[in-house]
Formats: sequence, C-alpha cells, structure tokens
Amino acid sequence: MNTRILAAAAFAAAFIAPAAQSSAATLDDVVARLDAIQRENAAMRQENSVMRREIAALRREKTRPEATAFNTTPPASSAPSRDLPARVSSAMAAAPAAGYVSYKAAPVAGPYDWSGFYAGLNAGYAFGRDTTFFPGIPLTLSSDYDGFFGGGQIGYSWQYGALVLGVEADIQAAAIGGRMSSASIGNVDLTINNKMDAFGTVRGRVGYAFDRVLVYGTGGFAAGRNTSSFSFAGLSGGNPVQISGSDSAIHTGWAAGAGLEYGLRDGWSLKGEYLHIELDPVTLQTGPSSPQFKYDIVRSGVNYHF
Repeated sequence: MNTRILAAAAFAAAFIAPAAQSSAATLDDVVARLDAIQRENAAMRQENSVMRREIAALRREKTRPEATAFNTTPPASSAPSRDLPARVSSAMAAAPAAGYVSYKAAPVAGPYDWSGFYAGLNAGYAFGRDTTFFPGIPLTLSSDYDGFFGGGQIGYSWQYGALVLGVEADIQAAAIGGRMSSASIGNVDLTINNKMDAFGTVRGRVGYAFDRVLVYGTGGFAAGRNTSSFSFAGLSGGNPVQISGSDSAIHTGWAAGAGLEYGLRDGWSLKGEYLHIELDPVTLQTGPSSPQFKYDIVRSGVNYHF
C-alpha cells in the first residue's frame, strides 16, 4: 500500500513540476508585455498632449487680427514633434482656404524713362511788338502785339543716362494782334493793323533729367501767318481820297527758349515753356509795307508718352 502511494506521488511530481515551471515562465512574459504596453501608452499620451498644445496655439494665432498663415515656432512649453514639418506644409496649403491673406512686397519703380514718341496739347499767351517798314519812305510804324493761342505738339526723345535729346514740332491757332498804328506824311494819313492767326515751330531739345523732372533748352525754326490791314487817306486835286486793303503772308524766323516737364503716372507729363520768337519782314503784294515781329510766349501743356 505504501509502495503504491509513493509511486503515485512520484508519477504526479514528474508531470506537475514541468507544468508549474511552464506556467511561471508564461506569467513573466505577460507581465513584461504589459509593462511595455504601459510605457508605449504613456509616450503616446505625452505626444498627444504636445499636439493638443500646438493646435491650441494655432487656434489662438488664428483669432488674432495680425495672425499669419502659419507659425513655425512651437510653444516654449512644448517639445518639437517628429511630424512638425508635415503639419507646417499642411498649414501652408490650407492658408488660402482658411481666409489668410498673403502680402507681397510692392515692386520698386526704376528711374523715369523719357525716351520715345510723345504727343500733346498746349495753350498760352504771346506778347511783343510788330514793326512795319515802308520801302522807299523814311517811315516806320510800331505797336504792341499780344494775344492768346493754343495748339498741339509731337516729338521724340532719346535718353542717355540723365541726358535727354529730342526734336519737337508744334502748330498753334492764334489771335495775336497789334494795336492800330498810324502816321501822317504831308496830306496822307497811313494806318496799319497786324494780326497773326497761326504759327508753329520745329525745334531741337537738350535736357537733363532729375528722374521725373526734366529741365531743357530748345531752339530752331519758326514760322507764322500774318494779315496786315492798311489804309491810306489824303487829298488828290483837292478831293479826299482813301485806299484800303489787306494782305497775308508767311513770315519765317527762329525761336529759342527753355522749359520744364514733370513726369506723372501712366505715361502722362505736364510741361511749362518759354520761347522768344523773331519773324523776318516780308514785303506785301497789295501794299507798300514790310512787317516784322518780335514776341515772347509762355505756355503750359500736357504730353502722353507712347
């Protein structure tokens, strides 16, 4: 009996001992695995906390008036995340949809360019004197000569650094008239009145540009159309005699002066100009007179540069 009990105990010990050892080994593995999972969960919680703080910071930035499209500087209390570059790229891509405005620096304007073709309008005032000669008669009549005018001009300029060279032509409709001048020779009274209804110039220009301000001198050819009205009154054989008439002629001469022009936006410019003009005398066909004109003009105008 005792022998059988001992044998049974020995048999049970042979099977139970290995099973107990196997069970102990399996329990240790489970505990180790649980510890690893807890550490991973703790790391994930920490990372999630960092991301939440960053998201909260981005939301605060969005609510500010001066908020920018994204903020590449993480909050001081958070550690940089491993996927921060990806989130920054995503924020940049989403900025337009989120209503953020991107600002670009305004282009820097270069020096003003005076070169090229231009055309414009002008108006001004002329003042001077007209002088009428009578060939073969020691008589000269002179009077004030003034009035308004207006017209247009075209030109072309070449610019070399600050040096500006150009050529300009203008044509004017005018109402420039002389006062009635008269004289008496014996029994004959002479009366002359001059009126210029058109004139124009073709001139060169040499200027110096201070960016948008152009200061220039100018000179060249000038021409004008004048009409002279005359009257001769006297006695012939004791009877009064009066002869009157008028004649027009083109007078040529020269013009010289200076001006200032200021460049505006979109190709426009404003100008002011002074010219002295002298037109040579021309002997008229229907009357023994030869008028000459010397006058000054001041005018302002506007040009468009193409």
